Amino acid sequence: MALAAPEGRSASGLTFVSNGRSEKAQANVESIRLRHPALKQVELFLADPLATAAAISEAVAGEDLRDALIDVSSFRREELLMLLEVLRTTKPERRKGCDLVYVSAGKMSDPLSGNVTQCRSVVGFAGEIWPSRPTRLVVLMGFEIPRARAIIEAYEPRYLVLGMGRESESMSKELFERNKAFFQELKSNYDNVENTFEFSAREPLSVAAELTEALSKGAQSNVVLAPLHTKLSTIGVGLYAQAHREVQVCYAEVGAYNEETYSTTGGDSYVFSLSELFGEA
Repeated sequence: MALAAPEGRSASGLTFVSNGRSEKAQANVESIRLRHPALKQVELFLADPLATAAAISEAVAGEDLRDALIDVSSFRREELLMLLEVLRTTKPERRKGCDLVYVSAGKMSDPLSGNVTQCRSVVGFAGEIWPSRPTRLVVLMGFEIPRARAIIEAYEPRYLVLGMGRESESMSKELFERNKAFFQELKSNYDNVENTFEFSAREPLSVAAELTEALSKGAQSNVVLAPLHTKLSTIGVGLYAQAHREVQVCYAEVGAYNEETYSTTGGDSYVFSLSELFGEA
């Protein structure tokens, strides 16, 4: 979105960039810097979530977020959840009129990323884990079966709850069919699937409500959420976890992304008011 914005229109703001980036990514960073020289560059650390969380928190604390626009299209899910937590804890008067914007993806490559290197809880979403309770893992299935399997193997849940994007709320028919096929394949691989549900790929508040319904029954357990679908549904997972602090949200780090052909840009954009997402409107 920064490259599409009129040159020099940004009087101030932030550009979050990952360390260890490729030549292609660095070229994009340089293009943004030349087009919007007033933007401050903030480094994020792929393999150091604590440093990333600290960088996001420090950067946001130094900005006036009133009437700000935050493009979340390119954040990794872990970073997006960290940002959501920082924004939640920012005083409402400091972020009045602040909106999140997301530009949808078009065609997506297969595979999207390489092997999973680590599964961990997201900083700010550790939840409450009791050794005496069984684990209930909730996977919001996306487009990467190996990533979902890695999380399931890491947590070894007694109960597995699988979510699939709802057709009427999907980004496109093609992405829905792909998600459905991956969901069905994953479900067929496990005999501990307790429940399945559908969720919106577009509306974060709907996702939070759908999780509430899906988790309204069942034995007492340690609940772990694994958001693997769209960034908007990931925001919905974050909103649910912020309202249920006992719930943990996990993230599967991968060694590399299929950067050359990861995805094309879709034709839709979505704008959400922070005050509305946080129930302050």
